[in-house]
Amino acid sequence: MNYTTGTITLTNGSAAVTGNGTGWATALIAGGVIYPQAAGNPLPIASVDSNTAITAETEWTGATGTYAYALARQDDANQVIANASALADYIQRLDNETLSALAGLTPAADKLAYFSGSSTAALTTLTPFARTLIDDANASTALTTLGVSAFAKTLLEDADASAALTTLGVSAFAKTLLDDADASSARVTLGAQAALGYTPVNAATPNVTGSLVSTGWFVSGGAFNNTRSLILQQSAAAGAVRAEMQALERIGFYYTWLFRLSAGGASVDMEFRSDGSLTVPGSINGAAKNFLIDHPLDPTNRDLTFASTESPHYGVEAWGVARLEGGRVTVDIDATSHLTAGTWAALTQNTIVTSLQNQDGFARLKPGPVAGGQFEIIADDETCGDLVAWRAVADRNDTIIRTLGNADPETGLLIPEADKAGAA
Repeated sequence: MNYTTGTITLTNGSAAVTGNGTGWATALIAGGVIYPQAAGNPLPIASVDSNTAITAETEWTGATGTYAYALARQDDANQVIANASALADYIQRLDNETLSALAGLTPAADKLAYFSGSSTAALTTLTPFARTLIDDANASTALTTLGVSAFAKTLLEDADASAALTTLGVSAFAKTLLDDADASSARVTLGAQAALGYTPVNAATPNVTGSLVSTGWFVSGGAFNNTRSLILQQSAAAGAVRAEMQALERIGFYYTWLFRLSAGGASVDMEFRSDGSLTVPGSINGAAKNFLIDHPLDPTNRDLTFASTESPHYGVEAWGVARLEGGRVTVDIDATSHLTAGTWAALTQNTIVTSLQNQDGFARLKPGPVAGGQFEIIADDETCGDLVAWRAVADRNDTIIRTLGNADPETGLLIPEADKAGAA
């Protein structure tokens, strides 16, 4: 019977035959002739060097390449001797005490053979559950098969008791309490006074390294619920510098974190509300002012950041569109901006119209003076009825702006430059 397993790779002018997926030595091929499925010459076998290497008697005259083939075994005494020798070797391997011990066992369901001595074997029970453990790739998978939770596995992996306590969520401070020998040692760890059992909160030099927690409403009912306050103060004297932090609920509306700073009988409040808004009574100073939101096109994976335009003004601006009638139109900034009448005039000063853009045609445009939050747009064509986009800017002129430290209290205008604190 011809041997055709795999393919062969031949090189023109070479007697080397390389097998791909072949097993020539295992198949006990002692000799014969290789017939490539390609234009060329048959290749009588000179020697079988391995499962994938043969040396031919002649060189290959065909093209270099990989081909299917048929190997016709030689039918002579050499092949018979090779087959008999291999059979004798296999029989010799089978004739040993180890295999005889296994052969003497009677196979049964859910049983596993094992050696009980140097030449003896026996069967032991291997349950279906045990087989699910045996096929696990690692210890972690085996623990899962055993029903051990992920949390318990992290405990089993801990190197010592301290690490296990950390896994259990026990704080470093609590661990120092757990290793105290008695109540007296525990009080020392807690920093407690023997007579009081605790260290007063208003100690002159407290050293707080953990969290301070106050639970429950201190004032409840009416329109607001309030927690107790965390107070940092210069002293208990009236008018002393005092900072107070408190959680507050305006019932039915919002929650807020309140920070109050007071001194000399006056106070200012800053609020951070549950809707994400931050209310600050004064100016916010920083290197840049940006907004950061979920990207409207890919809110799950991307962010969108815009930076504010800066200027040496406490400025406000408004814009909109208006349609000319007979070449003119009066713009009411309050009405366009959905403000109460008179708001723009009360809020601003130095209003100027910075842009007029004809959206429909090419008529030239100019603004009239701004008065009372209104101005007129005038076209050079008295019949023009085009739509015009406009923009106006102004300085703030409200009472609050004049109280800020970087604004002129007389004019309300921003003071953009100032000496650093402590500069000579």
